[in-house]
Amino acid sequence: MKKVILKILQWAVLFAYLIMALSFTNTKRDKILSGTVDINIFGKHNFLNKELVEKLFKENNIVLDSVNIKSLDFNEIEKFLEEIPYVKNAEIYNNLDGNINIDLAQKNPIMRVITDRVNLYIDEDCNLMPISENYTAQLIVVTGNLDQEFFKTQNKSKLNHYGLSLLNLFDFVNFINSHELWGSQVEQINISPKGDIELVPRVGNHIIILGNLENYEYKLKKMETLYLKGFNIVDWNKYSSINLKYSDQVICKKR
Repeated sequence: MKKVILKILQWAVLFAYLIMALSFTNTKRDKILSGTVDINIFGKHNFLNKELVEKLFKENNIVLDSVNIKSLDFNEIEKFLEEIPYVKNAEIYNNLDGNINIDLAQKNPIMRVITDRVNLYIDEDCNLMPISENYTAQLIVVTGNLDQEFFKTQNKSKLNHYGLSLLNLFDFVNFINSHELWGSQVEQINISPKGDIELVPRVGNHIIILGNLENYEYKLKKMETLYLKGFNIVDWNKYSSINLKYSDQVICKKR
């Protein structure tokens, strides 16, 4: 019985200590003024920098320096930061000295789209991103006959009159980017007036015509074989286009 009472007393003392410690911490926090503000930006690209974020704070009257920590609504500041079109996630927190840390994870675009009516990025979640005046990402460029309606994200799976959807294009670009050969060889994807998918390579003066995206892995495998075997014998610069539209043949058009 004594052991049980002793155990209860120990827990009671520990509980009281925790309450006092939390109370002390909250009281101390109520009096803490913010100190340094560290802005940490993560990601493969450089759409954001510390100066740009500080400028946005200033323009929106968000003051973080030398103010009472208790007066800062970190949740609202995080929401503000996540409204920046290049921010995927934002976290803001402080230590007991009042120093504030802001961690920003940038969005990661996988392609840039440039047409007569559209100039934007598509990110890794298949969402639209605006271009930046401060930074240009080096990505596969999609050009050609695609209108604004095609890039409405609520219609990602909707087929256009060529039988192509944004989601189809997104999956195809991901395949290209992750492929050992095509990730380094393809610099542009063009949609011709007839709706054919055309690839512009970095090396060689030819155009690769895929037609539609049906069986594109098989089509590109044929092209890969041609690169490795056929073009060891024949100079690929003799051809203006290589047509992979037809499953049983490869048509090479000479200049």
